[in-house]
Amino acid sequence: MITQTLSIALLALAGGTSAHPPEVGQPLPAWREGELDIHHVNTGRGDALFFIFPDGTTLLEDASGKTVEAAPFSLPTRPDASRPPGEWVARYVQRVLPKGRGKIDYALISHFHGDHMGAIVKDSPLAPGGAYQLSGITLVPEFVPIATILDRGWPTYDFPAPIRGATVDNYRRFLDWQIAHRGLKVERFVPGRNDQIALLHEAGRYPTFEIRNLYSNGRVWSGKGNGTRDLFPPLETLPEREQPIENILSNAFVVRYGKFDYFSGGDLSDERMAIPGAASSWKQVEKPVAEAAGRIDAMKANHHGSWDANSAPFLATLQPRVIVVTSRAEGHPAVNTWNRLTSKELWPDERDIFVTNVSEATARTTYGIDKEARSTQGHVVIRAAAGGDSYRVFVLEDGDERMQVKAVFGPYTSN
Repeated sequence: MITQTLSIALLALAGGTSAHPPEVGQPLPAWREGELDIHHVNTGRGDALFFIFPDGTTLLEDASGKTVEAAPFSLPTRPDASRPPGEWVARYVQRVLPKGRGKIDYALISHFHGDHMGAIVKDSPLAPGGAYQLSGITLVPEFVPIATILDRGWPTYDFPAPIRGATVDNYRRFLDWQIAHRGLKVERFVPGRNDQIALLHEAGRYPTFEIRNLYSNGRVWSGKGNGTRDLFPPLETLPEREQPIENILSNAFVVRYGKFDYFSGGDLSDERMAIPGAASSWKQVEKPVAEAAGRIDAMKANHHGSWDANSAPFLATLQPRVIVVTSRAEGHPAVNTWNRLTSKELWPDERDIFVTNVSEATARTTYGIDKEARSTQGHVVIRAAAGGDSYRVFVLEDGDERMQVKAVFGPYTSN
């Protein structure tokens, strides 16, 4: 497996102006009030992002969860296969929760795929009482409670058609039980709003902090107030084969803190890149979402860096300084996507790319990634300083739970 060399990390530190001493080899310093932390948790099995906002409000986006280790579609579980991915995510969250906070304030399911919400298979264990099975998001509350869950389907789960299957059916049973027995609140993620995910503790101290819901289910923020516009044609006019796939229904949002901006868009993709001319233009959702976001400082690459995502217009609009690719399979990131991520023709500025897991097969096919990526293995933490004027990136060891820092990059100046 590819590893990031210490020398690169020290060179990055030498170019910075941070007053903090190097943390390489030591545990990640704890979040402090006023900072914004974005943890890209690598289990090798899907997306899991944990946010700690400046006042200590927390958000878990997705909870990993592919359950069968089978290359090329899943990478080995990190730290190891002794626990399911959702449990590793929950344990990570427990380690970094702000002191005195015993719950996750918000959880957001980006879309209804097993590597984001927790896949259910025949032998997935039952929750105590047997009301539902445990995997991903349904497993997390066994370790740390969740106050509010947002997704794209609540309460009817019928867009663009009834959403069924073992994983979603189990998730709905989980919601029903948690609502009845633990007071869980559930909401549909509403594009355009900037008050649905809000600071809950000391919002008045951080007036420049905002989460803007950009996109969901084919509706994108208009850029004015809380208004939105439709990207899809009337779905009843489309044949079944032309109905939107789950990925392009993903929830997308931007976090703003002072001058710092971060984008996350689940598995958004641009189908026309796959087979030129075969897909209708309305399926190209990435560009209008990027236009709604505007230029950003950092982002999670869409769809794990897959071949059908992170289009040229999307990247040229966002122009990120830092990109995190949350890989979970061989070919993450794909060679064509890597070429776009690194292209100076799309935007001329410098950028640093961090990949949570680059397999040997991917390193052989995605040419240059082992030399050009700033990191190719580990959790990736973006930490914006109080006020958001600057930020740093920490790469953490993911082979155990010590939270040991492997490399530090920055400080970067926010746009």
